[in-house]
Amino acid sequence: MSRFSILLGLLAVGLALGGCAGTAEPQQAATSKRETLDRSARLAFDQAQYSQAVTLYAAVVQAALAEDSPASIIDARFNLALCQTYLGDYDAALTQTEWADAERRRRGLPVDPELQLLAGTIHYRAGRLDRAQATLSAVLQAGDTSPATRARAHFIAGLIAADLAALPALRDHIAALREGTAVASRADYLELQASLLRLESDIDGALRLLDQVADLRRVERDYRGMTRALASAGGIAEQAGRLQAAGNYLYRAGRSAAQRNDPQARDWLRRAINAGARSGDTALVREAEAVLPPAEAPR
Repeated sequence: MSRFSILLGLLAVGLALGGCAGTAEPQQAATSKRETLDRSARLAFDQAQYSQAVTLYAAVVQAALAEDSPASIIDARFNLALCQTYLGDYDAALTQTEWADAERRRRGLPVDPELQLLAGTIHYRAGRLDRAQATLSAVLQAGDTSPATRARAHFIAGLIAADLAALPALRDHIAALREGTAVASRADYLELQASLLRLESDIDGALRLLDQVADLRRVERDYRGMTRALASAGGIAEQAGRLQAAGNYLYRAGRSAAQRNDPQARDWLRRAINAGARSGDTALVREAEAVLPPAEAPR
């Protein structure tokens, strides 16, 4: 099992089926319980069944602990934390990253920049900007961080800088992504550029870039990133008093998110309904109400 299995599962299947005809297949070891559970968990993740994926990855963790394999334990906790993050269960996700890092230390393994990046991202999503900045700074300062991990750390750090209206830092992160175009996602770069334009009060420019970001994320099948871009555009339009545009963006974000049981879907749809009601868009209000998820019962 690898932490990348949930991202590269389809590619792995394609490679497995792509061998040359007539070549004798090497004998493979019997599939372990952990590997079977991992495949089921990956399938649940790919189908956006994140609650089921959490249950299955928790079982993968238990199987990895039984094997006492440090790599399997760390990767299983990484994957479990990622799924918990998708459900908005940030405290539980951070516990898994902390336990994964503790396993790394006790087994004498080197620092894991990808695990640090995940922890920093979770802190950011949870609104703990100071912790997120400190964690991402360590990723960016490490000499053995891969270009792809470094680029993603610049992106999240850039989002934090935008939230704090720290223009010099935001420009630095944009420049880092521009210089690393071979590994940095163009969508990440444009999203930070849109944040900069928003802070510079160029509303039209920011919305144009976020439209491009949403399109790029859609092509990449990064639907969470797509909805984030749409919701950001909706927030900008809201603040600018462009209620019809705000309703449209927020409805599209909430509608997509609701299909994946994203915990943010309800907020986006409620805001879309409010904007639609204020702008007189009764069709949008009815459609948004039809897909609005029910409120969660108090725990």
